[in-house]
Amino acid sequence: MIKKKCLMPLFLFIVLFCNIFLTDYELLGSGVRDSGSEMQKDEAIRLFTDANEKYVEAAKFITVKNNQEAEKKLHDAALQYEKILINGFKHGQIYYNLGNTYYRRGELGKAIVNYRRAQRLMPRNTDLNANMRLVKSIIEDKELSHETPAVIQKVFFWLFFLNQNELIATAMSIYGVLMVLLLLLIIFRYRWCKKIIPGFIVCLCIIVISIGIKLYREEGVDRGVITSEKCYVRYGPGEEYEPKFEIHDGAECVVEDEKDGWYRVYVYISVAEGTDVKVGSGEKISENIRRGWLQKKDIDII
Repeated sequence: MIKKKCLMPLFLFIVLFCNIFLTDYELLGSGVRDSGSEMQKDEAIRLFTDANEKYVEAAKFITVKNNQEAEKKLHDAALQYEKILINGFKHGQIYYNLGNTYYRRGELGKAIVNYRRAQRLMPRNTDLNANMRLVKSIIEDKELSHETPAVIQKVFFWLFFLNQNELIATAMSIYGVLMVLLLLLIIFRYRWCKKIIPGFIVCLCIIVISIGIKLYREEGVDRGVITSEKCYVRYGPGEEYEPKFEIHDGAECVVEDEKDGWYRVYVYISVAEGTDVKVGSGEKISENIRRGWLQKKDIDII
């Protein structure tokens, strides 16, 4: 017989396992589908399968150094993945495969954009995370670390282990269990319910706060990736402004403002301290030196 003090951890484990199990076995339908989309799920799956086959064929052509045929297959595969996404079928595996396709084509910025999008939906995918590290290691610009420290990731593991949908499903599940426990306490007056209810309330509060943090990190802050081979961060929103420094394909940034086809960005690359920087009131040189304006065409928003 299970001891009463073990019930709460057992309930939480079952809730978490069910949410992860259900999420991981969805295909092409985990995201919000556009209501105006004319593509059916069967058609999306067919395109996805065909695009995967083209990617495999391209890899074989690359092996025998037939780069022309490989490029054609990769181009067609990318178009098919993009078509599925445009029609509203948002799934981490599609973004991941599209990122791999762009990586094979040498378009590192677009690869990183799609890897980042995939990470929001598949945060536990080890192959995805490994590919991201590989691509980040070969981009031209040396980036400063902007990832969450490993210690924080381990302490607040659920925030990085679960995606948005899984966190919401976990919160709803805990809330459901909490309501059942309250009914058992009120109707049947089970005393053991009174002992574990506070624990579920605390867990629910933690998950709700985590959802808020997750939403802010992924949707409250606009993050982008440079997708042009080379461009210039300027002092103002226009080509008439002097270039501040050069930035290359694959570098990441935070978009802070926009004006007339330009983004005001904060970039994560290491900029020489000798760069001439006009410091505004209250701004630190170390922060302001990495801030400037980029044309929208040079950035893809994650």
